[in-house]
Amino acid sequence: MKKILNLIFVLTPVFLLGQTITENFVKTTTYKQPTSAAIANPTPSQAKVEVTYFDGLGRPIQQIANQQSASGKDLVTHIEYDNFGRQVEEYLPFKSSNTDMAFDPSVKANVLSFYGNPNPAINGNPALEATTNPFSKKEFEASPLNRVLKQAAPGNDWAMANNHTIKLEYQTNSASEVKNFGVSLVFANNTYNPTLTLSTINNGFYNPNQLYKNITYDENTTATPSETAGSTVEFKNKEGQVVLKRTYGIVGNETVNQAHDTYYVYDIYGNLTYVIPPLVEPNTATLSVINTRLNDLCYQYKYDYRNRLVEKKIPGKQWEFIVYDKLDRPVATGPASSPFNDLTTVGWLITKYDAFSRPVYTGWMTTTAATSSGRISLQTAQNSATAFNESKQTSGTIDSITAYYSNVIAPTAFKLLTVNYYDNYTFPNAPDIPTTVETQTVLTTAQVKSLPTGSWTRVLTSKSSLLGETATTFYDSKARPIRSYNKNYLEGYTYTDSKLDFTGKTECSKTYHQRLSTDAILKTTEVFVYSAQGRLETQTHQIGTGTVELIASNSYDELGQLISKKVGNTAATPVQKVDYTYNIRGWLKGINDINSLTKSGDPKDLFAFKISYNALTAGISGVNSLYNGNIAETQWATNSDAGILRNYGYKYDNLNRLKEGIYKKGAVLNAYNETLTYDKNGNIKTLLRNGNSETVTQIDNLTYIYGTGNTNNQLLKVNDSSNKAVGFIDEANLGDDYTYDANGNMLRDLNKGIGTTSSDGITYNHLNLPTKIIIATGATPGNITYIYSANGQKLQKIVTQGTNITTTDYLGGYQYKKTNTGTVALQFFPTAEGYVEPSGSSYKYVYQYKDHLGNVRLSYDKSLVIQEENNYYPFGLKQEGYNIVKNSTNDALKYKFQGQERQDELGLNWDSYKYRNYDMAIGRFMSIDPLAEDYSYQSPYNFAENKVISHRELEGLEGVWFQTVLNIDAAARPNGVGAHVNGFSQGIVNSVKGLWDAVTSPVQTVKSVGNTALWLAVGSQGSQAVDNALGTNSTGAGDNLINSVVKGTNNLVNGNGAQRGEVIGEVAGAIIGAKGVSTAMESISGLSKTSSVSANVQNALNTLNDIKAEGGAVKINPMTPNQELNMTIKQGTQKLDLRVESHKLPAKYGGDGVNPTRHMNVDIKGVNLPNKGHKKLE
Repeated sequence: MKKILNLIFVLTPVFLLGQTITENFVKTTTYKQPTSAAIANPTPSQAKVEVTYFDGLGRPIQQIANQQSASGKDLVTHIEYDNFGRQVEEYLPFKSSNTDMAFDPSVKANVLSFYGNPNPAINGNPALEATTNPFSKKEFEASPLNRVLKQAAPGNDWAMANNHTIKLEYQTNSASEVKNFGVSLVFANNTYNPTLTLSTINNGFYNPNQLYKNITYDENTTATPSETAGSTVEFKNKEGQVVLKRTYGIVGNETVNQAHDTYYVYDIYGNLTYVIPPLVEPNTATLSVINTRLNDLCYQYKYDYRNRLVEKKIPGKQWEFIVYDKLDRPVATGPASSPFNDLTTVGWLITKYDAFSRPVYTGWMTTTAATSSGRISLQTAQNSATAFNESKQTSGTIDSITAYYSNVIAPTAFKLLTVNYYDNYTFPNAPDIPTTVETQTVLTTAQVKSLPTGSWTRVLTSKSSLLGETATTFYDSKARPIRSYNKNYLEGYTYTDSKLDFTGKTECSKTYHQRLSTDAILKTTEVFVYSAQGRLETQTHQIGTGTVELIASNSYDELGQLISKKVGNTAATPVQKVDYTYNIRGWLKGINDINSLTKSGDPKDLFAFKISYNALTAGISGVNSLYNGNIAETQWATNSDAGILRNYGYKYDNLNRLKEGIYKKGAVLNAYNETLTYDKNGNIKTLLRNGNSETVTQIDNLTYIYGTGNTNNQLLKVNDSSNKAVGFIDEANLGDDYTYDANGNMLRDLNKGIGTTSSDGITYNHLNLPTKIIIATGATPGNITYIYSANGQKLQKIVTQGTNITTTDYLGGYQYKKTNTGTVALQFFPTAEGYVEPSGSSYKYVYQYKDHLGNVRLSYDKSLVIQEENNYYPFGLKQEGYNIVKNSTNDALKYKFQGQERQDELGLNWDSYKYRNYDMAIGRFMSIDPLAEDYSYQSPYNFAENKVISHRELEGLEGVWFQTVLNIDAAARPNGVGAHVNGFSQGIVNSVKGLWDAVTSPVQTVKSVGNTALWLAVGSQGSQAVDNALGTNSTGAGDNLINSVVKGTNNLVNGNGAQRGEVIGEVAGAIIGAKGVSTAMESISGLSKTSSVSANVQNALNTLNDIKAEGGAVKINPMTPNQELNMTIKQGTQKLDLRVESHKLPAKYGGDGVNPTRHMNVDIKGVNLPNKGHKKLE
C-alpha cells in the first residue's frame, strides 16, 4: 500500500517547501551507491542532486542539476511566466560557474549570454550554434481558453518573428466539407454486422458547425498559410472522436495540391468500424463506389455484444478473426498459415494463460475451420467454458514435447509453438542456478515470484520435428537480469553475465558462446566506464585472454551532447576519431568535417558526412531551406578518392514524401538522381533513376501498375522504358509481374524469376515470413530455404543452386557459413562499432561509419584498409560507377542499407528486415505492414512512409524520424527531451516536432503508447543476451514505458508544450530501448540506458520497480472506445486503477454534467481520494 501511495504522490506531486534565505525550494537526491545514512554533500558519482526553486505562488522558477555538466558544474534552467501565469518562453539549459546549487538571480541574462556568445572554454563545444533565441515560444489565443496559436522553436531561424513556426487554427466545419458516414448494424450470432451508410440530410454532409475543426501548419509554411499548403486538418465530433483527417499533397504529375482524406466511421456504440483512406476518394466518390472499394482499400471491424473486436479486415488481406475467453483475453486468432514446411493447412494461433493472465504457451491448431463460422463455433465453446487457466506442473508433455503445464482448456489438440515460464526454475532443460554472477548474489527458485524465468521456442521445420531453443534469465537481489542463458537448437549455447552498478548500469558483461556443445567456448568481455554524471565514457572489448580493444571513448560538451568518439585500438592511439556537430535544436548536422579529412593530431578521417536543414551550402537549384526536420541536403567525402565532395539535394511534397533526390559532384548534376510521383495512398506511380556512371545516364524509367485499375495497393506490374540491365531489371513483359496470397504476401516476381506464370515461387509461414523461394527462371535458377523459430527469429538460410548448397546459421549475432560438405566456419559477430571476423588463429576487428539512417557507408580495419564503401540512392539501391572499393568478401558486409542484410543470392536482391522483405529497386515492401492499422492513411506496402531521407524503418514495422535511432547520448539536459512517439530529437528541450504530434493527435499518441506496452509484455523474453553483449539496456524498457505513461498521461493531454515534449520523448526512448534488441548492431537501445529523467520520473520508476520486485504487477488494460489509457497496478491485496477517459462528469468533479469531459480517474482500493480520484483534463 505504501508503494502505491508513493506513486500517487509522484503523479500528483506534493512539494514540501523548504526555505533558503530568499527562495523556496525542493531538493531531490537520488543515490548512485548504497549508503546507510544521508550524505551531507554527495559528489556526482555518489548521488544525483537536483533543486527546484519556487516563487510565492508555488510555481517553479529555476531548476538546477547539481554538477551535471561534463566538468562538474551546475546545469541551470530558467523558467518564467507572463502576467497570466503562462510559460510563453521556455529556455534551454546552460552551464553555470557554480557547483553549490545556489539560486541565480541573473539567470535570464546568463542563459542569453551562454548561447548568444558561445565560448568553447565555457560550453565545451567549439561548434555550439550561437543564437539570441535560446528558447521556444508560444503565442496564445486572447481568450480564457489559452489555446496555442503559434509555437516557435529555439534558434534564430525559428524565432517567432521569422514565421517558421507551427501554427494552429481552431474552427468548425462548413457545409459540404465533411461527409457524414454512419453504420447500420444487424445483430446475429452475438455479433454486430455493419454496413456503411451515408446521411440523407444535407446531401450526405455534416451540417455546418457540427464538428470541431483544428488546423495545424508545419514550420515550412508562410506567415499566413493557406489550408492546402503544409497543413493537417482534423475534424472531431462532440464525443471527441476523429471523424476526418485531411492533408494536402500532389498526386502523380499534377501541380495542384489535392485533399488526402482519411475518414473514421463509428457505430452507435462508439466503436471504430471503418477507416476509409485517401485512395478511395471518400469525399467525392459515391457510397456505392466506396462500398466496392472496401475490401481492397479500407479497414473494416466487427464487434460482438461485449464490444470486443472479433473480426477485422486489413486492405489486401483476408478477414481475420479473434476469439476471447470469459475474461476477455484473446485465445485464438486466425486464419494462420502453417508454421511447418510440410503442411499447407490453414489454422488458428492459440494462446493459453495462467491464473495471473500471463501467456504460458502458444500453439497452432486446425481442428476448426479458420472462417467466420469457425470463429463463432470457437467463441460459443468459450462462452460455456467453466475453466480458464492452465496451471504449472513439475512434469508433463504437450504435443509430445516436454512442457510443465497442464493442458485442460480447449482446444487441447494443437502443435505447440512457444512456452513461457515464471516464478521458479522448475522447467525442462533449465540450467543450474548459479550462486553468484560476477560476485552478485543470484535469486533462487523460491525468490523469483512474478518474474519471467524461462521460455522454450520451437524451431520450425517439419511438423514432426521437436527441436526447440530454451532461454533462461537469472536475477540479482533487486530482480535485475544479470545472466541470460540461451541454449540453441544445435545443443550449443550463448550466455551473458552482467555486472551492474547500484543504479543498474552495466559495468561489465561477459558472453560465452558455443555453436555445438562440442565446440570450443568463445568468450568475449566488455567493460563500460561512466563519468561521474553517468555518461558512458569508454567501452572496451576483449576476446578470450587477448588484447583489450577500445570500442569507443566518448567526449561530451558541457550540456551532455556527444561531440567526439575515439574508435579502435586504444584511447591514446585510436584508429579513428569521429566528431559530431548539431544545430541549436539538437539535430545532427555533421559527422567529421567534409571540407577537411585531415586534422592535426588526429588520424586522418576516412569518411565525413554533413546534413543541412535550413542552412544550405551545396548550391543545388530548386532545393529550399527546410525548418520542420526534413533534410534539405546531405554531403559526403571519403578518403578513397581524396576527399572529393558529393552532394544530394532533396525536394518534398507537402506530405513530406520525397519527390526528388538531386545528385551533384562539382559541376556535374543529376548523375544519380531519383525522381518519384505517388498516388493518394503513397503508392509509387513513377520512378526515374539515373546512374551507373558520373555522367547523366538514365537507367530506370518505371511506371507502376496496380490492381483494380490502379485503385488498389497491390502492385501488379512495373514497366521500364529505359531498357537498361541495371537498377530495376524488367525481364517479364507479358501479363502481370506480381501475384499475392490471401494475406497480401507477394507470391511471384517474374522479373526475378520467382515462380512462373502458372506456379507460385514463395511459401510463407504463420508469421508471413518466407520459408522457401524458388527462382525458376533466369541466369541463376535455384531455391532459398529459411528456417525460423516460432517467434520469427531467423536461424538458418540454405541456398541451393544446382549441386551447390550454401548454409548460413544465425545464432544470436554469431553468423556461420558452410559450403556444400565443407567445414562450418564462423563468419563474424557484431560489436557496437562494427564487427569481429576470424583471421587465421586470431580475430580481426572491423569498424564502420554509418550515416544518420544507420546505412553502412564505409568499413575499415585497424590498419585503415577500407574493406568496402557503399553509397546509396534515397530508396536504398547501391550506387555503381564510383568508389567501388572491395577488399573483403565477409558476409558481415552484406549488412548495408539501414544495417539490414542484403539477400543477394540467386539475384533476389532484397533487404531482409525482421518482419518483411524490401525491394530497394522499386522502393516497396513485399508484404503488408504488421502495424498497418497505425498507418491507415497510406499503403501498407510503403517503405518508411516515403520519407526515406529523414525516416528509418524499424524492423519493417514503421518509419521513425532518424533522430530517434542515432546512438548519440544527449541525456544531460535536465529539463527533459522534446520529441514524439515517431521521433526522439536528442539533446534539445521542448522540441517543437514533439508538439506537432502532441497537439494534432494526443489521443492517438497515448493509445500508441498503450499498444506498445502490450507488445512489450509479450516479446521481451531473451532480449537480455543481446543487450548484455552490447552493454545496452532494453531489458526493463517495458517498465520505463509504463512509467512514462503513468507520469505522462496528465502532462500529455493537459500539460504545456514542455511537459508534452518531455513525456513523449521519454516514451519514445522506452520504446526504442525495447525495440533495440532486434537492431542490436546499431546499439539503438543504448538510448534508454543513458537517458536522464527528472526526479519525479525517477521516483515513479523506482516505485514501480519496487512494486514489481515485491511481487506486484503493472498491467495495461484493454481500452473502451472512450478511453485513452487504462492501467492497473497491484501489490499484494492493494490495487490502483488509472484511467484517462471521456464521459459526462458532474460539476463537483470539474465537468458540466452534460457533455463528455476528458479527465483522469484514479481509484485505490480502500482509499478515499479527493474528488473520488477525478481530475479534469483540458
